[in-house]
Amino acid sequence: MAHQNLPENEQDPGANTQMFRAFVSEGETAAQPKSNGRLFAILGAAAILVVVVVLIAVL
Repeated sequence: MAHQNLPENEQDPGANTQMFRAFVSEGETAAQPKSNGRLFAILGAAAILVVVVVLIAVL
């Protein structure tokens, strides 16, 4: 592909598209661990709550 001479204040639109697609695909992979972490935190808090309620009921 031939090198295009672009003015300094303009960027290559093809490069912007590639960078945007990389950003979007990076965001999708980064979102998965956060949702799993949130799920484990909620389940952990629920388990602690159940243990506290059982201990209060026994005492």
